[in-house]
Amino acid sequence: MRPTAIGTMLLLLTSLAAATETAPRRVVSVNLCSDQLLLLLADPPQVASVSHLATQPASSFVAEQAARYPLNRARAEEIIRLQPDLILITPHTNPRLRTTLEQLGYPLHRLSLGNRLEDIISDIRKLAARLGQVSRGESLIARMQRRLQPALPDSGKPSPTAIFYQPRGYTSGSGTLQDEALRLAGWNNLAARHGVEGYAPVPLEELLLWQPETLFTSSYAPTGDSLAERQLRHPALKRLLAQRPLREIPYKYWICPGPMLVEAVALLREAREGADR
Repeated sequence: MRPTAIGTMLLLLTSLAAATETAPRRVVSVNLCSDQLLLLLADPPQVASVSHLATQPASSFVAEQAARYPLNRARAEEIIRLQPDLILITPHTNPRLRTTLEQLGYPLHRLSLGNRLEDIISDIRKLAARLGQVSRGESLIARMQRRLQPALPDSGKPSPTAIFYQPRGYTSGSGTLQDEALRLAGWNNLAARHGVEGYAPVPLEELLLWQPETLFTSSYAPTGDSLAERQLRHPALKRLLAQRPLREIPYKYWICPGPMLVEAVALLREAREGADR
C-alpha cells in the first residue's frame, strides 16, 4: 500500500473513532471560513450561531442558508451566552478571543485553511468527524473529486498562460488558492512561473512584458472609481486586453479554502476550453 493510501486510511480510522464520541449539539463558528464548512456538514439543530459575515452574498457561498441562524460578531460575551459545546476557530481568529475561550474551558476545533486541495479535504474530513458527520463529509469530498476528475483533452500543446490581476496590481503567485485552481484547470500561472509567492503587487510594466494569454480578476463588489480600481482601466492594460478579455471569477469562490473551489475550477476550465479553440 502506498504511503498516501496509508495516510488516508489512518485519517479515516481516526475520523470514525472520533464519530463514536458524543456529537456536539450547539456549535458556534466565529469566522466566515468555518461558517461555510459548518453549514455544509452539520445537521441544522447542531448550529447555534455563525458569524455575521456568512450572510453577505458577495463573499459567502452559503449566504441564504446562513440567514436562518443566529449571528455573532466573534465577541466572547455573546459566544458565552450561546452556551456552545464546540467552537470553530481558524488561524484568523483573534488570539485574545481564543485564549479567553480556552481559559473558560470551551472545546475548540481549529481549521487549518491551507490552500491546496489536500488541505481542504483534510479540513472537511476532520470537522465532519468532530461533528459526528463522517458520512456527510465523505460524500462532500466524493462530489468534489468527481467534479475535479474530468481532464481537459491533451492537445499536445503547452498549457496556456494566465494570471490573476486585481485592484492595486495585486496578483496570485505560488501557494495561493488561485494558483491551485489554475493548476487544476490546466492553466500555467505566469505569476508563479516568474517567482511570485503568495499575494503580491506586480508592476503593470512587468505584466505587459509577460504577455499572459488570459487575465482573470475577482471583484468584491460592483466596480467603482477608486484609485485601486483605476489601474485596471489603464490605457496600456486596455491595449493588452483588446484581444484578451478580463474574465471575472466571483470573489466568494476565493475568500476561503473550501468546496467552493470546484466552482472556480469549473469556470476556469470553461475559459481554458475557449482558449484551446
